[in-house]
Amino acid sequence: MNTAAAADSLLGEELVPVSDAEVDRARDYIADTGLVGFFTTALAKKRRSAAGRPRTITVEALLTGLLLTAVTDRAVLLTGVNLLLHHRITARSRRLLGVADRELTADSVEASYAVVRRLFHAMVELFDDSPAPKNRKLTEEEFATRLAPMTLGEQAQRRAARDWVGHRVLVPSLTGLLDVLQDYPAIGSCVDATPIRTNARKPSRQAGTTSADPDAGLYLRTAWDKPGTGTGRGKKKVVKELFGYEATLLVNGATRPVDGRLAPPVLVGGYTLERPGHRPGGAAIDVLKHAAADGWPRGPLAGDRAYNNSEPDTFQLPARALGFPLLFDYRDDQLGIQAEHAGAVQVEGRWHCPHMPAGLVDTTRDFRAERIDEDTWRQRLSARRAYELRPKAHPDQEGHQRMLCPAAGTTPAVRCPLKKASMRFSAKPTVVPAAGLVEPPTVCAQQSVTVPPEAGAKHGQALPFASPEWERAYHTLRNGVEGTNGYLKDPTNANLESAGTRRVRGIAAVHFLVGFQLAASNLRKRTRWRHAHPADPATPARRRPRRRTTRPLTDWKPEAS
Repeated sequence: MNTAAAADSLLGEELVPVSDAEVDRARDYIADTGLVGFFTTALAKKRRSAAGRPRTITVEALLTGLLLTAVTDRAVLLTGVNLLLHHRITARSRRLLGVADRELTADSVEASYAVVRRLFHAMVELFDDSPAPKNRKLTEEEFATRLAPMTLGEQAQRRAARDWVGHRVLVPSLTGLLDVLQDYPAIGSCVDATPIRTNARKPSRQAGTTSADPDAGLYLRTAWDKPGTGTGRGKKKVVKELFGYEATLLVNGATRPVDGRLAPPVLVGGYTLERPGHRPGGAAIDVLKHAAADGWPRGPLAGDRAYNNSEPDTFQLPARALGFPLLFDYRDDQLGIQAEHAGAVQVEGRWHCPHMPAGLVDTTRDFRAERIDEDTWRQRLSARRAYELRPKAHPDQEGHQRMLCPAAGTTPAVRCPLKKASMRFSAKPTVVPAAGLVEPPTVCAQQSVTVPPEAGAKHGQALPFASPEWERAYHTLRNGVEGTNGYLKDPTNANLESAGTRRVRGIAAVHFLVGFQLAASNLRKRTRWRHAHPADPATPARRRPRRRTTRPLTDWKPEAS
């Protein structure tokens, strides 16, 4: 019986060979991550104090195997890595990777799998920031006694290492495309958290036991049920329940071809894992700081309503400090006036005159409550632009910006009796200061005011809310990240949501393997784009003309007599 037939008989599945060219490409990718030296050095320090037999597999081999299985098998299972390294690659590739030759027998497969598993968990232990015991259902008492001793400082240090390792796994998949993203007229980036499952069940209240993966949490998505015969919105119902993690992803904006040039693909530029609903803003900043340091293009950053509900010190201000002005949507209870500074009022993310008519302040609230129609809402949003404070100069190095009163300057947008010069412009809207005003606010007494970074930081955004430019940018970015989520979770692609593609437990181990799944997704997209893109950047690829099978309307155009 030949080797392939023996494998099929032993394993009940076909072992598809992996070529030397594929292995070489994967080795080059892993070399670019810089992780081989990191893990090899760290593991060598640990082994000095612990006696043990030399490993029959190298760090480079394991990392290469994880990437190859993610690309070829669309899964990152240690059983698959074991079979790939010992029985699917050639003897030449095994020699280069430092993998010992093994016979294809049941005992040998079991022994080599134990080697792969031990090395993997030894590597994960270096950046595991969770003190919780895993892989066993425990009572609360047993769980408490098995917690690993770990200080907050050590936990934070390991958390930083976890994010760094994950980012290094992903970075080479962006090689050659970051410059393209910088040059292409993209509209920004989007950050979003999407749930993924873990390979464990949730804690059991009935049995009084913890989960085998205590780092995970319960994700619930709810929606309002249709109201009954009475009044009100009805009851909330659970439309999706999942036990696992939330993967916070950063993607570039989807852009349309310009002048026939092919747009770059939508790629994942960074990621991290957290419990569902746990510090979404802080997790996003963990992603942004690594991506920005490696050349991810700065620009407008869109986020859903979870992000502008974060504390400004944990998300909004750090994001802006990194060079990412923000784009938000708002809940019903976040509409209207959101903040005040020097008398100016922040209305849905932008600074306005404090005497702006109440109908303009509350127009979005009135529209959502169906007190006005969409046309009226759009007209009022357009009218509100005249009352907006205008930037007098770019923000300084500390983020402070001088903002001009809408009735100030040589070409005021409105007329105001408190700014006498503005009353000469008869065609402008007229501001009516509040009755009984004893002393005008600072913005009315001066031509301009300085707005510090923290003023209105929670809800402030780069574009006027619901304006055509806001809708074009925000919805395009949100559609891009939702499309990416769908692509990653598609069973024919990465199948990211399924725990069956990575049967490990613990946030550090899952985080590590998700990085290879995201890298494989980026590589597939990059390969398809490169096939259509020329090697010479001076001659950008053009879209093929659309080919129709039906006749054009011009066939019926009468000839001139």
